[in-house]
Amino acid sequence: MAERFGRPSPRAAIKMAWHHPVSALAAKSAAAAGLAFWVGGLLPGDLGEYRYYAALGAYTVIYPSVSDSITQAGRAVVAVLLGALLAMGLQLTAWTNPITVALAIGLGVLVGAWRWLRDQTTWVPVVALFVLAVGGPRPEGYIEAYVVQIVLGALVGAAVNFVAFAPLPVHELQKSTTDLRRELARQLRAVANALSDEGGSRADDVLAGLPDVSPARERVRLAIAQARRARKGNPRASRSAHIHRALFDLGETLQRCSTSVESMAVVILDPNAPPLTDDLRHRTADLMISLAVLFEALDDEVPDEGHVRAARAAVDGLIDAVDAESGAGRESRYVAGAAAVSGLRCLEAFVTAQRRSGGDATIVPGPALLPPEEAGS
Repeated sequence: MAERFGRPSPRAAIKMAWHHPVSALAAKSAAAAGLAFWVGGLLPGDLGEYRYYAALGAYTVIYPSVSDSITQAGRAVVAVLLGALLAMGLQLTAWTNPITVALAIGLGVLVGAWRWLRDQTTWVPVVALFVLAVGGPRPEGYIEAYVVQIVLGALVGAAVNFVAFAPLPVHELQKSTTDLRRELARQLRAVANALSDEGGSRADDVLAGLPDVSPARERVRLAIAQARRARKGNPRASRSAHIHRALFDLGETLQRCSTSVESMAVVILDPNAPPLTDDLRHRTADLMISLAVLFEALDDEVPDEGHVRAARAAVDGLIDAVDAESGAGRESRYVAGAAAVSGLRCLEAFVTAQRRSGGDATIVPGPALLPPEEAGS
C-alpha cells in the first residue's frame, strides 16, 4: 500500500491528543493538585492554612511511570526535610538577613547536589529560603506545616498516579518506529541513487550528503526505554504486554537495520575503495530500492508478500552476480557480497518483527499514519 500523508481530521486529531502522554500527565497533575489542596485543607488548626503546599507537593511527583512517581515522592520528602533542617540551623545561629539568605541558598545548592535527589534537588534551597523568609524568628510552626503539607501532597500525588494508572507510552513508541522506517527508507533510496549515478560516481561528499537516521534511531531507543520504565509497578502493564513486546521487537529490529544500512553505505560508497562493476552497482541499488519499498509501506499491518518476494529476489540476484562476476576484483566482490548478506539479514529480521507486531505496530493513530476514513485532504 502506498504511504498516505495528510492533515488529520478533527476526529483523528482528538484521538491523537487523547493518546498523547502529555494529555494524561496534565490531567493527572490537575487532579492530584486539586485533591491534595482539598485534603490539606482538612488538617486541623493552622496546618490547613498551608494547603497550597500540598498541591505543590502533589504536582511535583506526577511522572509518566508509577515507579518514578513513588521514587520521586520519597526524594521530595527527603529534600524538603534537608531544606527545613538547614534553615533551622541558620536560624539558631543568626536572624534572617542577607547573609543567612545567601548561606541558605548556597548551602542548599551544595546539599542538593546529592545525586540521589535527582529531580527533587531544588527543594533543598527553596525550602530553606521559604523557612527563613516566612517562618520568622521561631520557624517551628511554619516548618511543621510546610513539611506536613508537602509530604501529604507527595503521598496524594503518588496515590493518584497509581490509582489513575500512569499511561503506557504506546503513542510515542509507535510514532518513533514509524519515523525511523521513513528515514531508513530515505537513506536506502539515497544510497541507491548514488550507486545508480552514471559511471558510479562516489565523490567525497556523497556520504556526507546521505540522510542522517541517527536522531530517529535515538528517539526509538528513548521511547523503548521510557516504555519499559513506565511498565514498572503499573497495574495495567500485563494487559498491554503483547503490544509492548511487539513494538519493542520492531523498534529494536529497525535500530539494527539502520545501523547495518549505515555500515553498508560507508563501505559501498567509500571513494577510496575499488569501484564495483556496473552490474554489481545496479544490483546493489536494486536491493536498496526493494528494501526502501518495504519500509515505506507504512499502512501494511503485515509485510506485503509481493514486496518481500521482490526484496528476496534482489538479494538472490546480487549474490548470483557476485558468484558469476569475473571482471571485478576480489575486494569488490566481497563488498557486494557483504551488502547482500546485510540486506538479507535486515529483510528477514524486519519481516519477522512486523509479522509478530501486526496491528499492534499501528494501534495508536498518528500524523504519519491515519486510517483511510480519517485521513484529511
